[in-house]
This record gives sequence, C-alpha cells and structure tokens, in this order.
Amino acid sequence: MITVSAGAGTGTTAFIAVAVKAADSGSALLWWLSAGAGLIAGLAGGIATQVARRSGAESTPDAQASTLQGPPHNLPVLSMYFTGRTAETQRIVSVLRGPDRGRRRDERPVPRVGVLYGATGAGKSELAVAYARTQLTRHSLTWWLNASGPDALRTELLEFAQYVGIHDQASKNVVLMNLWRWLRDQRNWLLVYDGWPAYEDELRRLLPSEGDGEVLITTQQNQGWDGLCASPIELRVFPESEGIEFLVRRLGVKPTQAAEEACTRLGRQLGWLPLALEQAAAYIVQAETTVIEYLRDLPGGASVEDTFRLAIARISETSPAAVDLLRLCTFLASEDVQKITLMQYRSVLPVRLRAVMADPVTFNREVLLLVDHSLLTRSGDWRDGSAAYGMHPRVQTLIHDGLSLAERLEWSQAAVRLVEACFPMTPDLLASRPVCERMMPHVEAVIDKLAWGDDTGGGLGASQDPEALARLLHRVGAYQEHRCDWVRSLDFFEREAELREIGNGDGLGRAAARYAVARQHYLLASLDDAERECRLALQLCDGREEEAFLRLRASCQRQLGGIMRERNRFSEALAAVQTAVEIYEGQAWREESLDWAVAEQEIGLIHRNAGHLTQAADHYERAERRIPSRGIQEPPDYTVFRAMLRRDLGIVAQDRGQLEHAEERLTEALAVFGAHRGPEDFETAQIAKFLSDVLRRRSESHRDEARRSLRLLRRRDLRRRARTELDQADRLLGPVVELHRKRSEAEEHKYAACLNKLGSLRLAQGRSADARRILEQAEEIYLRLYGERHYYRAKSLTRLGPVLRALGDSAAAERVLREANGIFRAALGDDHPALTAVCEHLSDCASDRGDHEEAGRLRLEADRIRRSL
Repeated sequence: MITVSAGAGTGTTAFIAVAVKAADSGSALLWWLSAGAGLIAGLAGGIATQVARRSGAESTPDAQASTLQGPPHNLPVLSMYFTGRTAETQRIVSVLRGPDRGRRRDERPVPRVGVLYGATGAGKSELAVAYARTQLTRHSLTWWLNASGPDALRTELLEFAQYVGIHDQASKNVVLMNLWRWLRDQRNWLLVYDGWPAYEDELRRLLPSEGDGEVLITTQQNQGWDGLCASPIELRVFPESEGIEFLVRRLGVKPTQAAEEACTRLGRQLGWLPLALEQAAAYIVQAETTVIEYLRDLPGGASVEDTFRLAIARISETSPAAVDLLRLCTFLASEDVQKITLMQYRSVLPVRLRAVMADPVTFNREVLLLVDHSLLTRSGDWRDGSAAYGMHPRVQTLIHDGLSLAERLEWSQAAVRLVEACFPMTPDLLASRPVCERMMPHVEAVIDKLAWGDDTGGGLGASQDPEALARLLHRVGAYQEHRCDWVRSLDFFEREAELREIGNGDGLGRAAARYAVARQHYLLASLDDAERECRLALQLCDGREEEAFLRLRASCQRQLGGIMRERNRFSEALAAVQTAVEIYEGQAWREESLDWAVAEQEIGLIHRNAGHLTQAADHYERAERRIPSRGIQEPPDYTVFRAMLRRDLGIVAQDRGQLEHAEERLTEALAVFGAHRGPEDFETAQIAKFLSDVLRRRSESHRDEARRSLRLLRRRDLRRRARTELDQADRLLGPVVELHRKRSEAEEHKYAACLNKLGSLRLAQGRSADARRILEQAEEIYLRLYGERHYYRAKSLTRLGPVLRALGDSAAAERVLREANGIFRAALGDDHPALTAVCEHLSDCASDRGDHEEAGRLRLEADRIRRSL
C-alpha cells in the first residue's frame, strides 16, 4: 500500500504542479496536457504496489516465499490437498503459451485466452489457482477476478484499476477503458476470470481486447467461445488413480491396500467428483468416523448434495447458529461476505445468530466448524479487517431449496436488512464509492433471491422493516446515477417505484421514487417517459406543505423545465422553473444549498436555448448572487458552480460572436474544473469541447482575415495564428471525443453534440470526407433520438452544409441548409442565433449558382439577427 500511494502521489503531485501553472497562465491547453502527464505518472507509480486482498497465509514455506518475493498477485490460497491434473495443466500451458499466431509487426498484440470448462464441483477454480501459482515468476502481474456475474466482475475490475494506479472517475466505463489502455501497454500479465456464468455481450465487454498478456476463464459453458478461444479445455471428474490419491491425502491415512480399497468404494459411489470427495472427506475427518461407516449413511446413487446434507444435518444437531449463518449466506453473493460487516450490523439479524455473534470467540468457533466441513470458505486476515467468507454456489442452491417458505422469508428479509444497513447513506460521495461497489454483488443477490409472502408488518417484503428493500433500491439507484450508469440506475429506481406502489402508502417515498425515475429517463433522452413520471411525482406532492414535500416539488418543477426545454417548449419550461424559484424564495432553508442558484442557472439555459442571450446572461449573473455566503472557506462545490457560470457566460459570448471574450471565460472555467475534478470528468470535458469550438472559429476568422490582408507579413502572422489555434482545438477536442465515445451507450445524444464540433474541426483542417462521415453520424443519432423536426438535428445539418459544399456538391449543401432553416424557424422563431450561420452558408450556396441578389438578401438577414443579439 505504501508503494502504490507513493506512485500515485507522484503523478498527482506532478499534475497539480503543472495544473497550477496552467491556471496562472490561463492556458487551457497547458492544463489539458498537464492532466495527461499526471495521469501517466500516476499509472507508472501505481503498479509498484503489493496488495493481495484475497491472499492469506500460504500452505507451504515455498508458497510463502513466492508471495513475498514474486511479482504482485491476489491469488487465493491453493489447497494443500491439491492433487494431479497434470494433463489439463499442460493443455492450459499449450493454449496460453503456444506459438505466435502470425501477427504482423505493426499489429497490436491480442491477449491469449484459455477457457477451462466443466461441471460444478469439477475443481476448475483450484486448477486455475494451481496454474497461476506455478507461473507467477513468468508473469509481471497476476490478478484473480470473481466473474460470477456482471456486477461482481465490474467491482473486481474497478478494484484492479485502483490497484494499478488508475484514477477513479464518475463513470465506471471510463475507468474500465483506461484499464484496457493500461493493459494494452503492459506485457506478460495474467488475468483469471473465475466462475464465468455465460458467454454474453455484457460480460464480453469486460474482457481486455488488446495487450500482450493471458486470460484464463473458468466456466460451466462449453459453447459460444468462437473467435475468443479456439480450443476450450474440458475438466472432468478425477481419474480413479488421482481420486484415490486425493482421498488418501485428504483423510490423512496411510496408502495401504485396505485404505485404497475403501477410497475406491467412496469415489465410485460419488462419481469421482472432486467437490463431493472433498465434502465427504471433510465430514469423515470432523466426525472421526471411517469411510465404511460413512458409506453406510449415504443413500444409494449418492450425489454431492447428499454429502452436503449429511454435513448440515450433523452440524444442525449441535450448532444451529452455524446453520443460521449458512442460511444468511445463501441469500448473499457467493464470495466476499465481510466478517467486519457482519459484526458491525448484526443488530438487524435474527436473534439466535445475533446472540452468537455477540461473542467473537463463539462466533469464530461456529465459522471454523463450517470451514472444517467444507461448507464455508474463509479468506483474508481478521487482524487487518479483511477477513471474508464465501460459499460454493452449489451449496447455496442446496440450502435454499431445503428451506421452508417461512424460513426463506426470514432469511431473505434478514439479508435485505443487512445489505441495506451496510450500503452507504450518501452514495453520491467520492468516499462512499469503494463500499458501494463492493456491496453491489450482494445487492444483486438479495434482489434475485428475494422471497415474498404474506407479511403482517407492511407488505414490502421485510416484516421487521417493511421499507428496507425500498430504501436499498433508492440508494443503489442514486449510486448508479452518480457513476453515470443511467440504464442501471433507472432499473433500480423503477423497482423502487413499483415496490412503493404496493407498500404502506408513504406519499413522500412514492413521489421521490417517481422523480428519480423521471430524472433517469431525462438523462437517457426518453422525454415522453420523463414527463409522465415527473407529472406523477408532482401530483403526489400537491397539497403538501411540509418542507420535504416542498423541496421535492421544487426539484420536480426544475426537472419538468428541463424536459420542456428539450422539447423546445420554452414558455412552459420557464413557467416550471420559475415555480421552483418561487418555492425557494418563500423558504428559510433556501440558504442551505445551491438549489436556488441552480434554478436561476437553469432559467438562463432556457433563455439561451430560446435565443434570448441578454436574459440568459442576466440570469447567470443572478445565479451567482444566489450562491449562499460561506466566508473565505467556500466549499469546493460552490467554487465549481461559479466556474459553471463562467462557462455559461462564455457560451453566451460565443453565440454573440464575441470569441475572444468566450475564450477567456471558458479558459478560466476549464482551469477550475481541471483542478477540482480532473481531465476525464464529464463537465470538464464539456468545457473543453466548447473551448475547442471557439478556437476553431477564431482560427477560421484569422484565416479569412489573412485572405483579405494585402500586407505580406500580416498575412503570414494571421495564418500562423490560425494554424496554432486549430492545433490547440484539435488537442483539446481529441480527449473529449474519446471520453464521450466511452460513454456513448448511455449518453448517445451528448456524443452526437461532440461529433458536431469534431466534424466542423475536420472541415477546418481540410479533411472534408472525414467531416461528412462524422456529421452524418451525429445527424443520424439526433434523428433516431429526437425525430426529424428537432432543432438538435438542425444543428448537425447546419454544420453538414458547408462540408458538402467543400466536397463540390453545392446543391446538396443548399438542400440540407434549407431543411435546417425550416426546422430552426419552426422550433425557435425567426430571430434565433442559430439562424445566423444558416443564412451565411445559404448565401454562399446562392453565390455558387450565380444568384447574387438572393445571396445579398441572406447576408442582410444574417446581419440583422447578429445585431439583435
């Protein structure tokens, strides 16, 4: 940990030092480049760390030495009874270390992928651990990943990214893309994906596609690996000789003829399945019985389930609390049940288990009993708080199927209460992210395994605390929204809303859930759904004057204003947000937050979209006056909000054609956002995007001025300045486009806005064919999301017109520009600033076909609109 902190700290220090100089100099480009340098330095330092979350004490001195001296890893402990599997190990080696696949010299390396498949209990994970440990010195880094589901795997990858020094971001997709980039630049690494459930696209995206490394996947799936692994490796049950050897070692008996004959009978009875043999041997050792006596208790045609039933029956006779722990873990994720979490929140658990947990010594004894019977696994170290428990999914299924309805209700509800108690109350805080992410597999587990039934306490599925599940869903949705995963946050909020509709009639909870659903639909550009849910939330708030309802009503009105703004219904948008302002004006609690100031900012945004630039600037300035006073120790979010307002004023200046003033404001805002949020924050990227567009327009202006100048030196200086501005614009916009591309699944409409600016930049660089392709992609996105008459599409058409003209198709250019002109006038009126560029480009098209009178008329129209601004 010390090493990784030092490495990451070096990168951060370098970034801060240069970023401060960038802010002092006012150079947005210098700041942007400093951010990239700091990130690279942080990654280089981070890999030096040595941490192994799952690693515990090794079973042999040699293994201990490899852990301490070898390259970093987090591999589980290899069982001291691991036996055989030599042939399968050689097949893994041949797949992952086979001859080069004929890659060209200039082609990026692709990871070698091995797939180890077999039935549950065949020992796939143990073999993967054994292989990885024997190859430790050959790999620069080895990392074990729980791949039992998308949430669990995503959590593991985010922890891995943190380990190698990749900075956290609001968007998990951005972090993962940075991890793939980091792996692409490393060599000789090994990633083990353990427990892959099925080959599907959502999981496929969680595999690295580039890099000189190896990926080993354990799974039950033997099909669907085409294009990823040519020869999946099947792991079957033990051959008889290896099975006998395993049982002799596990039972701790001498390999006499009688012992081997007894082991042969036991192995044949259990089909030589490693998991069944391990379970049977653990029972025999703990019960201090013999193989022959154990066989008498097994039914004919015994399965692995029968071995577990015998063990559970024996434990339940003497330690019912231990069985309670198994029942609780059945409804949680199969791995990473943290001991410290159980102890801290034991008050929400049923009485018998809670009583045992009150005495740590007694509780540890119960855990050891389960571990000794191979019903529970234990990892980590209790001394540093990393101790955790796990349960084989087959054991979970067996215990779950054996519960009565009443028992399922009891333990399902207990698991819900436990996870809800553990999940942070403030999931939107940066400090809460690690805990939230670690809890996500357990969240999915308690939801997937939820038991329902008649409930005397309320009806929300938890009689002791009827709203525990609803509260959990709300906080998980808020966390996913904070991480910019709006598709998943919508799913959680919709579940909450549905649950509250059948609950105990809590009006505030129902309204808050509907508002949250509306917000996600809005972020996903589903405006019809957003408006419907927002109006439902407002109906639930009607007639309620309590503070909580007033706050929520104001938020709903502001959200409704945003929806109406996107629909071009600006008068309705203004009325909605103004209603929120009136609520704030009448309440003393308005000084507690930025809500009032943000509402004024939103009014400014509506005016700006409607083309009322003077009113927009007035409301942005009014928003700054509404920021609560906090003296010289202003909170960072207040400082960032002031930078947002500078950004907004810069955009207004850009709309007015005041490009120098726009550049100054946007540069100031970019420096503040960069220092507080980093280069890959979404809002930081938005500012860089607008600044890039300003620089591109200034470059075009200087280039036009150079054409008109008769002074040779003046013309040379203007052209040099134009090239410099164009280069700066390109450097600024490049990372922004990449960031938006990473997030395009959830934010396709924002990606389209970025493509608009990139298309115009490519035209300015003389890359007209690229510009056309980019702008047509943006126009297609807007057409699909908003329809053909939305002014967002008209923005793409306005930029596409001059590109088509540059490609020699003036008729097509005029056609798309006239379509844009019609959309703008119908949606925004005859005086909107967007029409300035349309009229100027149409004037150029008219000149091309020799209609100079029409060209002059269009120029006059553009001048009229510009003067009105």
